[in-house]
Amino acid sequence: MHTMKILRQLIGVLLAVLCLVGCNLPVAGPVTPVAATFTAAPAESLQTQTSPPSGPVEVTGTAEAAPTAVAAVKISLGTPQQIFHYQKSDAMGLFNVPDMHTAVLQEPDKSYLLWITGNIGPSGGSVARLATKDFIQYTDAGPAGSKRVMPVFTPSCPDDKPACLAIYDAKYVGANSVVRASNGKDLLMFYEAGNQAVGGQPVPHWEYNVMALALSTDEGLTWTRRGPVVSGSDPTPTAVGTSQPGISEPGIVVAKRFMYMFFQYVPNQDSEPEAPSVIQAARASLASDGAPGAWKKYYNGAWTEDGLGGKASTIVATGKGSGCTRPVQVWPVFSDYLNAYVLTFLCNEGWFFSTSTDLVTWTAPVNFMPMPMWRSCQPMDWNFILVTPGKPAGVIGQTGLVLYAHSDQKGLNCGNFDAHELWVRGFKFQ
Repeated sequence: MHTMKILRQLIGVLLAVLCLVGCNLPVAGPVTPVAATFTAAPAESLQTQTSPPSGPVEVTGTAEAAPTAVAAVKISLGTPQQIFHYQKSDAMGLFNVPDMHTAVLQEPDKSYLLWITGNIGPSGGSVARLATKDFIQYTDAGPAGSKRVMPVFTPSCPDDKPACLAIYDAKYVGANSVVRASNGKDLLMFYEAGNQAVGGQPVPHWEYNVMALALSTDEGLTWTRRGPVVSGSDPTPTAVGTSQPGISEPGIVVAKRFMYMFFQYVPNQDSEPEAPSVIQAARASLASDGAPGAWKKYYNGAWTEDGLGGKASTIVATGKGSGCTRPVQVWPVFSDYLNAYVLTFLCNEGWFFSTSTDLVTWTAPVNFMPMPMWRSCQPMDWNFILVTPGKPAGVIGQTGLVLYAHSDQKGLNCGNFDAHELWVRGFKFQ
């Protein structure tokens, strides 16, 4: 998760440099593929749109059909390539990005808007709006008239003023998904909202998270808060226990007239059975625009529990014996090559994925990029998503790019500040 994120926010008011865009780095050179198995759907059972519609990009078909035949797949990864360099012109003054999953939306001209979280200008834990055509070269798509990238969405209480300390997103706003509203015009941002206070007092190196909604009527340049939509089954903490309790780092896929949100849940105390973390899910109808009160968690085989405070079942088997411990940074996507949904997540042991044809029955986790995580003074690759240039957001093909954050050995508790920045590498299903 991001204990490290909280530490970075103490440094987050560093002024960024004035810069221009410049970068063109190809992705090549596959590494050894990792074998995996998944439950494949018949070719006719799931279909996806191939061009951006006026409303949400929806995968249609049997989104809750029974699993079918088993097929084998391999994933190969290309050579890592750095896109943003700290304090260089290609980073446009951004650093510690991406600090969440990068939210992506395809425009009618097949270009993309991105909402990326991190240190944006003078603001930490905030969101910038960028544009790209190929996920290699990026331009500022934020407020006009600025000589550097500026945030389009910021925490509600960055200065720890007593009057606002208790607000759900007082210290952190992390864009994870942006989807088109049901009216075909507005945008919906589902973001990690972070609060770092207990009993009215700021708590360093700790954060409580819920998932919240913001609405934009100007294609994501400005946002209006709509409130929390999904929270953990534990109540708001009244004392410090686990380092980052609550619901955080989710992703959303649109299917069968619903928005499906997958997320990590961290209970308030280490002694609880879900500790240190588990993967859970909730959904809301497209017609509701994901408003507060519209979400239902998946519990005991049905979508019945309230999104705010309700119980939820673990939806992917992780923990002892699975090879994946402490799953975080959960992100779903539909693969039109596999004709199945792919769920990616980070574990202590590396990058993992699972697959499904019904969004509730998921295969055992498979490690497709082994790398020990969260080790002091060691490199780490995290906050990753999969994209296929040319396809709508939320849909990937046989090949594409992994967008992720890279931290080198200076970045994790080594006493020297070193920003994590955006890198890419190719992926291929075989």
